[in-house]
Amino acid sequence: MAPEQLLQKLSEHLKTGAPEGRGGLILLRFDRSTRLRDQLGFSGLVELGDRVAEYIDERLDAEHHTVRFEWSSLLTIVTGLTDKALDEAVNALFSSFADKSFEGSDDDVALTVSLSYARFDHRFTSVDDMLLPLVQQVERIEAGGGNAMAEARAGVSAREVLDSSDHMLGLLMEALRTDSIRVVFQPLLATSGQDATDSYQMLPRLAAGDGKLITAAEFLPLARRSSLLPVIDRWMTVHAMRLLRGPLKDRDLRLFINQSEALVGDAERREWLDRQLARDPALAGHMVFELPLDDAMAHLRGARHLLELARRRGVGICLSQVDEHSRWELLKGELKPDYVRMAANFVSRLTQEPSLEKRFGTLADPVRAQGTRIIMPMIENPETAASMWRSGGGARARITCRAT
Repeated sequence: MAPEQLLQKLSEHLKTGAPEGRGGLILLRFDRSTRLRDQLGFSGLVELGDRVAEYIDERLDAEHHTVRFEWSSLLTIVTGLTDKALDEAVNALFSSFADKSFEGSDDDVALTVSLSYARFDHRFTSVDDMLLPLVQQVERIEAGGGNAMAEARAGVSAREVLDSSDHMLGLLMEALRTDSIRVVFQPLLATSGQDATDSYQMLPRLAAGDGKLITAAEFLPLARRSSLLPVIDRWMTVHAMRLLRGPLKDRDLRLFINQSEALVGDAERREWLDRQLARDPALAGHMVFELPLDDAMAHLRGARHLLELARRRGVGICLSQVDEHSRWELLKGELKPDYVRMAANFVSRLTQEPSLEKRFGTLADPVRAQGTRIIMPMIENPETAASMWRSGGGARARITCRAT
């Protein structure tokens, strides 16, 4: 197969999905290739490349095609292998060069190689997307002395991710697959001074190839369309539990964890959470699960069951995206959450609409009286803070605001 044919085959493979866990690309480059060229000549180097290509054919059982990529490199496309099988095949291929020599016209040749490989995943949407990280990885190996192998991963910039849903979905799936979602902790500041426990909101982020972090607001809509929100919910929950059992074990704090409507809409999801919390009673008092009030209203029975579960296991519930038009009767009636988070646009309107401040106090006072704390997000100026205090009913108001 000619190089252009292999590249065309790769392009077609990527366009048709190139599903994760179904093969990848291998780039192999001869170490000290300039010296090999001087010792063997171009014809000898071409012959050596042919022998190595034949050897790759012998070593790989899966469907594959190998071509000369550059005068000292070979490129192989492998299909039909799971991630684990590809890892094993590439490791075995690289290790076999340690005791392998190749017969030439004039003499036998032993050599070392620099090898990089990349699995097919959803971030690679073009040939260049996949080849460039491979070549760059091989160059890094060579610069370090060669005779080594490494996996190449997609280097997608934040701009590329935001401009392409394919890139975004691939980045998200890779982060879930490799357990590498980043988490930012945003403090929640209690204005009353009555709460000695530090509170933090856990905010998921995706790390792009250029090091920039992509916010949840930018990738969660795609996650929702791709039915991945429950997966992210579970990942965030497990990550919080892992932190509270480990690095944060001796800290007096609580973590707020955002959840999708699956927590109230899916009984199996609640049963899973119940089992996790039952295994570790020490988590009580340290976790608050947050979801929109609208989701709770759409699944009232599930919301009631969730609140019962939370009371039984000693964790908190926060209902969010609340404003003056919400069903406050539910908040002081059958739901009675531990926390209510006001909608961001509501907070921004507090200083712009004089009547809203009074109306908020009327709605919120009965909810506060039952012990529910109210979270005011994005308090950014003295005017908003003053409105918050005035509508808070004095020192008895237990209001929490989020630092930006």
